[in-house]
Amino acid sequence: MKIMIDIEEKRFRDIQRISTVQLKGRTPTLEQVIAHGRLLPNGHGRIGDLDALREEVSSWGMNDYEPSDFIDAIDQADTIIEADNEESKEKE
Repeated sequence: MKIMIDIEEKRFRDIQRISTVQLKGRTPTLEQVIAHGRLLPNGHGRIGDLDALREEVSSWGMNDYEPSDFIDAIDQADTIIEADNEESKEKE
């Protein structure tokens, strides 16, 4: 299972430090799991299911579509994680 959490940077650094002194057993501790998580870069765009978008666009065929049709499909695609940038904050 994959989850996303929002955590303050200071707390994340503390968890990383704690995880390095914990014994490594069969089941990692929560601190070890969090410490080895993947960070989203600051200012990332919205994140969605690109495979689902590709499948939808592929089903169209390529004959009577303009580039703006593809842009519209991207704009209307489901968002899994909202963007982390100034433009997205202005829309809220």
